[in-house]
Amino acid sequence: MPTSRLEELTTSLRAYVSAQGWTISDEKTVQSGRQYVVSNGRLAVPITLYTTGKVNIQGQTNTLQNALKTWAASDSPPSPPHVASQPTASGSLSITGKARIGGDESGKGDYYGPLVVAAAYVNAETELQLQALGVRDSKRLTDSAIEEMAREIQRICHKQIVIRSLQPEQYNRLYEATSNLNLLLARVHAENIALLQSAVPAQLAIIDQFGAEHLLLHALTKAGCSITLEQRPRAEDDIAVAAASILARAAFVRHLKELSRSLDLELPKGASNPQIVTVGRELVAHRGKDALRRVAKLHFKTTETIIA
Repeated sequence: MPTSRLEELTTSLRAYVSAQGWTISDEKTVQSGRQYVVSNGRLAVPITLYTTGKVNIQGQTNTLQNALKTWAASDSPPSPPHVASQPTASGSLSITGKARIGGDESGKGDYYGPLVVAAAYVNAETELQLQALGVRDSKRLTDSAIEEMAREIQRICHKQIVIRSLQPEQYNRLYEATSNLNLLLARVHAENIALLQSAVPAQLAIIDQFGAEHLLLHALTKAGCSITLEQRPRAEDDIAVAAASILARAAFVRHLKELSRSLDLELPKGASNPQIVTVGRELVAHRGKDALRRVAKLHFKTTETIIA
């Protein structure tokens, strides 16, 4: 029967929407199909299912629409997790089904703004929801997309996350005490993992490699945390690490905007933009050298150039 395909799609859509904690409203019959409005509480997306099996998703591109497109491409709710240690050729992220903590940082290479280190707990259920959301390495997303996606990640992960933002003044104090960025990163990552592990059943943590493995192992021991640790290059290919990278980047962008507003001066991202020195010199000229300590990472060579 032609309508059987429509019923299958409708059942599939309702199950998927329910699993995400979303709602369906404004259901109505249209020619050769049915139209629904799916809402996640902030966004609403019209979707039409047809007896032919066609799915039409309308509205502006956003995280909710992307998730529905992922569902439509599968024609059914997500299947059970498939164990994979590497991303597929199409660029999708590793889906392992293992409960784990992913950790990543943002702002490490930016002269202005904080260092943000984030950790996210992911299990077999939530990683499929993150996959449907379109989670991927934060470097491949725009700032506006990251902000919206970070809110969805917090909802999906039931706030089983830790985000630690070291504002420039605090960052400079801690760096001066260690004179080693990798030691500082190891300490904050370890504290995040230990805090999160105390609240979730995770025995595995995956971190993007940033230095010698023994640094983080030692920091975890010092934090009283016993956990299997994986440090590897391009760890953001794991969806738990990718989620953490988005959380960290969203927080970094938000804090940098707040610092800019407080100074009535736009602080550039990165470390090589020529505007970084120009803005720094303007800041020093109007507010003195101490102003840099409140907005910048002073150990960068850029500081010498600004105050020369």
